[in-house]
Amino acid sequence: MATFRDLFGRGDVSPAVFAGDATSWALETDLFKLPTVVAGRQVIADTVASFPLIAIDRETGKKVTPTPSICARPDPRVTSYATFGQIVNAMTRYGNAWVRTVARDAAGYPLAVEHVANSRIGYTFNDNGTAFTSISVDGRAVPLSEIKNIPMILEGGSPLGRSPLNEIRPALEQLASAMDFSASYYSTAALPPYALVSPTRLSEGKAADLMAAWSTARRENRPAVISGELSLETFTPTSAKDALVLEAITYLDATIARVLGLPPSILATQALSSLTYSTTTQELARWLVNLNATYLTRIELFWSDMMPRTRYAEFDTTNLTKLAAAEQLEYDADAIAAGILTIAEVRATRGLDPLDADTRII
Repeated sequence: MATFRDLFGRGDVSPAVFAGDATSWALETDLFKLPTVVAGRQVIADTVASFPLIAIDRETGKKVTPTPSICARPDPRVTSYATFGQIVNAMTRYGNAWVRTVARDAAGYPLAVEHVANSRIGYTFNDNGTAFTSISVDGRAVPLSEIKNIPMILEGGSPLGRSPLNEIRPALEQLASAMDFSASYYSTAALPPYALVSPTRLSEGKAADLMAAWSTARRENRPAVISGELSLETFTPTSAKDALVLEAITYLDATIARVLGLPPSILATQALSSLTYSTTTQELARWLVNLNATYLTRIELFWSDMMPRTRYAEFDTTNLTKLAAAEQLEYDADAIAAGILTIAEVRATRGLDPLDADTRII
């Protein structure tokens, strides 16, 4: 099957570079500058970072208050938004985010952690590649109990994850080539819409003067004077390549969104299926399902392992799908009428105490 590199030239696509080890390579920076990749990664990082991470009591199922510092502000030097944003960006780019414990409480549970950039990490594996035997930061060995990674795609028993973007590297290369071709097409490959034709050879200076005069007249929307034996010849531009490139860019943009777990509408890309969502709430609910399965759960499980067994970590995502006041009231009334929720349960979700036995609802 022909590729864009076959049809239109390779474009500016650089080879892969490796982070830490050949088993975990990151795409060359140029590919991460593709608009859809930049937008997709930033939407995911910003969304995850905007959710508060809370602790839940396993026995009661209620939020632990006050929120433990390991959840509220894992790294005291920066905001939780910065910490989780960096973690998610590392996961989408390298397939791994590294977190190092910097303080523990008297019981040995982490009080504070820091995200460590992948460029600072070095590691070695055991003989079969299923476990780390050493990890270093800036060339200095760190105890395995003090630093761990949050992996994305795991395969073959390796503890090192792979980025979903690395898995579709050929598609990213095709998109880079298509966009490079599209950007340079009209200056290198396309037919001009018209030409000034002279029966005799013109000097470069004379040709430039005529071109400037004609272009100025076009910009100012006034008639141009063609003197001597010059004539105007128009062409019907070839549009097949244009249409093919634009269609392919649209398809590849949607592919990137799908691999990142983003609904097409989030990145303003074209949906590749006929499935539609009639409301913003439905679309956000779909986005939340993908986000939870792909990113939130990985971080929650990692953080839960740093907490006592009686607790677990969970992102509070209610703000993403919060209904308008009228919609929430209608939902609550329907839930009570259907016997799904009681009045006391609905009031509890709003932070209200149960009604007294003598209180009447009109």
